[in-house]
Amino acid sequence: MTTADSRPPAGETIYLAAMRSEASALLRRVEGASRVGDGAAAAAVRGRIGDRPVQVAVCGVGERAARRAAERCVRLASRSACGRVVWFGIAGALSPDLEVGDLVVGRTVVAPDQPSVDLDEALVEAAAARGCRPGVLVTASGLVVTASSREALWRSTGSQPRTAVDMETLAAARVLQRAGIAFAAVRAISDTAADRLPSWLERASASGGGFPLSPVVRGALTRPSALVPLVKIRLRTARLGVRLAEVAASLA
Repeated sequence: MTTADSRPPAGETIYLAAMRSEASALLRRVEGASRVGDGAAAAAVRGRIGDRPVQVAVCGVGERAARRAAERCVRLASRSACGRVVWFGIAGALSPDLEVGDLVVGRTVVAPDQPSVDLDEALVEAAAARGCRPGVLVTASGLVVTASSREALWRSTGSQPRTAVDMETLAAARVLQRAGIAFAAVRAISDTAADRLPSWLERASASGGGFPLSPVVRGALTRPSALVPLVKIRLRTARLGVRLAEVAASLA
């Protein structure tokens, strides 16, 4: 992989993911990949999928990271270097009608007590034509780990079918909507509404800025068996990443 310093091609599709594990399958599809010095995130590559110019950026977990990446996309768009933005990654189910492996494309993005944002309808329909289920994405400030807290969040945001929770989409959607940039968010369900994650993860992620290492280490040392659900999700992420990449690549 080389380093790219030249001006990016006009109308790139920019793909954003919170974690490298979510982006790996799509990165393998990028031909002529080169590192980007002024991309949507510090960890970004530019290349082509087929004959379409793309950029894939790993921007980190949480609302602050998502906002920064979206603002960088706006700057690129001001240079006619960003045609559309697609967020892709995993999410947890809030509604009981979603199963592990389902693909959801956000038609609407919400958060408790905040105005909702409608995403680009043309991109929603394109993703739906490729097997995604249009639904609602709820952005939370941290992980939602228990069945009762998931149900409470689901009810507080309208109890709509096909509702999933993540930690980034709304922050990015607000920035991109203000700038008039077409935006889609495609999520693969990694855990159901009935699943439970270790309770200390909720505290570790509550800042919305990622996952501090120390609480994770303490939780692992205190109760190693609590890491089993996380290992399962990690394995699912790798498997689901292939399906996410297929849909995401088609949206360019």
